[in-house]
Amino acid sequence: MKTLGEKFRILRQKKGVNQKAMADLLDISIPAYSKLETSITDPNFSRINQIAEVHGLSLREFLDVGEEGVSEHIQIIEQLKEKISQLESSVIRLQSKLIDLYDKEDQRNKIA
Repeated sequence: MKTLGEKFRILRQKKGVNQKAMADLLDISIPAYSKLETSITDPNFSRINQIAEVHGLSLREFLDVGEEGVSEHIQIIEQLKEKISQLESSVIRLQSKLIDLYDKEDQRNKIA
């Protein structure tokens, strides 16, 4: 099982940011964040929750980070859900445009 510090590092690297950026997001100093990541300092519950939120994860999802396959599957599922949501929005937007075109064509036919 990964330590909390290892989980913090994994998430930071997946986010593609350095320790300074993470420290800024958490409103703490760079050394304070570094100590969390290297497990020199044990975080309290609110700090763990804050870090999970910065990464858009529930506490449960955060605890699965770096563990055998579970985290990756959850992330893939979340990415797919987001993609489905985007595609649904696109379909709705295109349907609306199609309805507008039908209405314009119908008005042209009534005038002619």
